[in-house]
Amino acid sequence: MTTNKTILTLFFILAALPFSFAQSKEEKVWERVESLTKAVFETKDGNVLNELVSDNVSYGHSGGNIEDKKTMVANAAASKTEYKNRNFERVSIQVNDKTAIVRHNFRAISVNEGKESPLDLGILQVWKKEGGKWRLWARQAVRIPPKT
Repeated sequence: MTTNKTILTLFFILAALPFSFAQSKEEKVWERVESLTKAVFETKDGNVLNELVSDNVSYGHSGGNIEDKKTMVANAAASKTEYKNRNFERVSIQVNDKTAIVRHNFRAISVNEGKESPLDLGILQVWKKEGGKWRLWARQAVRIPPKT
């Protein structure tokens, strides 16, 4: 009976391993998403952005303009807009081999030249593993209704 319990225990441990690895990949991607959000909306750190973003990125804003890496990094680092009451909501992460699709919401009050405006964005990101690191390949933001 003890041998059966041992075998059964080993079976459950081995069966759970793929789930722990999948969660680990998701958490690694999520850490990169958080770092990117902080670099864009808080620290405006061009060096961090250069490290997080692929050379081939397509970075879409909610207003419709699309930027390449050079433009995106320069604009984010030079932005004078401040963001108050930042709220970052994880919606979903799907990881398949070296590609990840992330959906999240970002809500804040943007302050530009003293004028405050609500900012409610739904963001879709595609991340690709390059050289052992997750890098942003595509991003598109859309305006979403304010949270009530």
